[in-house]
Amino acid sequence: MNKYLKWGLILLFVIVNVTIFIVVAGMRSPEVAGIRRSPEVAGMRRSPEVAGMRRSPEVAGMRSPEVAGMRPPEVAGIRLPEVAGMRSPKMHRAILAPQPARNLCPYRTSTQNITPLNNTKHLLVSAYLDNRVKDWDLRIIGIFRRDSILPLHCFFCCRSYFSNHSTLASIEQHTDNFGFPFVTTDVMCQIPVGCDATHVTLSIHPDSMEAHQQMFLPIGNQESSGTEERRPQFNFTVCISNLFGDYNNVLQFTQALEMYRLLGVDRVVVYKTSCGPDLDRLLHSYSQEGLVEIVPWPIDKHLQPSRGWLYTEHGGDLHYFGQLTTLNECIYRYMDRSRYVLLNDIDEIIVPYNQRSLMPLMNELQQQHPKAGVFLIENHIFPKHHFEPSAKFHMPQWEGVPGVNILEHIYREEPNRRIVWHPYKMIVQPRMVEQTSVHSVLKNFGNTFKVPPDVCRIVHVRVALQRRLTKEQLHIDSRLWDFHDKLIPNVDKALRRIGMIS
Repeated sequence: MNKYLKWGLILLFVIVNVTIFIVVAGMRSPEVAGIRRSPEVAGMRRSPEVAGMRRSPEVAGMRSPEVAGMRPPEVAGIRLPEVAGMRSPKMHRAILAPQPARNLCPYRTSTQNITPLNNTKHLLVSAYLDNRVKDWDLRIIGIFRRDSILPLHCFFCCRSYFSNHSTLASIEQHTDNFGFPFVTTDVMCQIPVGCDATHVTLSIHPDSMEAHQQMFLPIGNQESSGTEERRPQFNFTVCISNLFGDYNNVLQFTQALEMYRLLGVDRVVVYKTSCGPDLDRLLHSYSQEGLVEIVPWPIDKHLQPSRGWLYTEHGGDLHYFGQLTTLNECIYRYMDRSRYVLLNDIDEIIVPYNQRSLMPLMNELQQQHPKAGVFLIENHIFPKHHFEPSAKFHMPQWEGVPGVNILEHIYREEPNRRIVWHPYKMIVQPRMVEQTSVHSVLKNFGNTFKVPPDVCRIVHVRVALQRRLTKEQLHIDSRLWDFHDKLIPNVDKALRRIGMIS
């Protein structure tokens, strides 16, 4: 009896295993058994449910007994081909396609022309590529408190990512501060190797976490190489010293702009804190026309700027509303865009006396002085209380326009040459200037030439500098009259455009 039972169990075991083999081997679909996936399957992206979802608990950790190792007794000792060599398709781990890095840099970009640097008493103005100075790649123009300068670190956005590698900055105060607590400052940075820098910020710590809290400045002059010759957009750009207070000298400012247009100037840049309402309308009119660029300059929102140039006499944080900073900023703003930059005040006109315009003047001077990049132009005062007696150019249509008619003032002071110093203003090649003051450059890469006044001088109609001189002691200089035929109708057109004359 036991003998027949034993052979019966063996036969049953064999039948069961053969049956399992036949069923499993015959039911494998081509898609599973070895045939490649169809193009529709192989080329299709995974659905969100597959591509982005984690495996369910049943799959991720709750493997069934058959899979986990709890083999049933009936197959405990036999390795079935179907199980040993095959993995179920649904058990394959999803392979996620590489995702592009999120563009988190810059974290915060400044849209202002004056940006406070957190955790310091300093202000940042602008940043420009500048590799003219050995070992440095970039210059940040700022306004720093002189008694609070600490080491700083430069952090960069490299086109699409934040560089955690900072570089130690070099901080250089400009030598002209006139005793004020705040001074124009250059911060020089090295750009990390391989970084295509688009934005920069500074931090007092090398830790990148603090840099994330700072405002980033866009980097200007991106096309600059420092050595290659480039065709500039403009030939002549005038950088006007700061406009502040309620200055509303509309007539003289219009005449100055139209004179510059006749002399060949392409762009006039005005850093404006405030001005009178009529002049404001005029500025915006010229801005829409394209001659004037208005750069908002709210320095009074950050410091107590002075209306004078000497701290002991006028007090405040910064001289003349940051005049030195704006002149330097303007040079770098137009370094790659303008062949020449003129640095002068709003009521000054640099006028050639033996040429009709500025271009033939500069061509002649550059030919005579090829290594010069700075040309000093002597300032000549035309006292506004002395009038030309014939009233030849007293224009009735201008009587209601606020300001001075420069055509009525032809009496010129000769500078007192017995004193060592008298003021000059400048025409510069911007790429040959590193730092500037008001009447001379502080650092440059070429020579400086003083232009003789019979070749070119500044026509400056204002209060007399030598007040004791009588009209008979002054020189008659009617050079501006040479331009009256075009100047007067052009001024009329500009004033009519803003409704100042009918």
